[in-house]
Amino acid sequence: MDQKALKSILIMLMLLSGCLCSMARDVEQQATSATERGEESSGMRPTVGLDYTGEVQTDFKRARFVNLLQLHADIPFCRKLSLQLGSISTLATDNEYILYSLQDYSNINVIYPNIHFAFTVAGLSWQINDRHSLFAGIRRTDEDYFCSDGLSLFTGSSYGILPTFTWNAYICTFPEAALGFHYAYDHENLCLQASLYNGFGNHEFGGRYNVFRFCPKSDGIFALGQAEYRHRGSHYYLGASLHSQNDVLSTLWTYAEQALTPNLTLMAIYSHVFGRDVLCRNFCALGGKYGIKRFEFGLFSNYTNVVGFDQFATEFLCSIQLWKYFTVKPVLHVITTDGDTNCVGLFRVNFSI
Repeated sequence: MDQKALKSILIMLMLLSGCLCSMARDVEQQATSATERGEESSGMRPTVGLDYTGEVQTDFKRARFVNLLQLHADIPFCRKLSLQLGSISTLATDNEYILYSLQDYSNINVIYPNIHFAFTVAGLSWQINDRHSLFAGIRRTDEDYFCSDGLSLFTGSSYGILPTFTWNAYICTFPEAALGFHYAYDHENLCLQASLYNGFGNHEFGGRYNVFRFCPKSDGIFALGQAEYRHRGSHYYLGASLHSQNDVLSTLWTYAEQALTPNLTLMAIYSHVFGRDVLCRNFCALGGKYGIKRFEFGLFSNYTNVVGFDQFATEFLCSIQLWKYFTVKPVLHVITTDGDTNCVGLFRVNFSI
């Protein structure tokens, strides 16, 4: 990215920051004082966090060790406006996968050599009021979509972002991010979200593939929206997206987490892509999770067809919370592609503060 483009982006961010801060102060002056609402001054303090995920992957013949470090921070300028930052760093002992699959068995794998540092979030967040919020800057889709409690339990990449997205467009999903806007309305049982991003995700800081680019003419645009309804521990989602690069592709998906008991939840996903020259048109999955004390057991099985190959993939896992910040997951993936079956075992540890 040249110096003129960088200066333009910085000036735009400064102007946007000033405008939003002014608007936020106006909204704040119309509200009752923080003392009357009983709010604590600690709400203005910056917050920082760290998430580390380490994983041993094996096909029971050889092993590979993969690491993911995520850092995040929220720096408030005033009660309504803050700067949100997030980053990832990856390290693998071997760039060659244990198994090359149409659906990756690990959602922390990256196809590149190790990423030393990349932004996942970098922008301004405006909490307009209790229900409405707006974000402008660099962001990933999986910060807001396909990140429910049920899907987050599993390690397969298709439960972080569906193959109907990843095979048909190079969008801003892990480990890539893109410049864009995200709006959310959240009130009681209903949550509505809408996003608009550069049509091509990146993680680099320079050159044509830098994360700061917004080039609808060459990259297209990627727009998506989702409605979520919550009721007695169950969650129901309906969403759609549009990608304008080359042939226009539109995607529809629906997802449900049905709580049968406080400990048992059933899950179902279906997604379909409309358009020509589609590499992956359909995806469907059924699963469930059962929790008892510090243990969670999960099972998810799915089917998809990619470039003419049928694939069935099933994931079995057990998540054990050893203490507040530390969790371990032994996982088994059974993947069948056009009649050829392979197994991959994972042992994942997660540390979060």
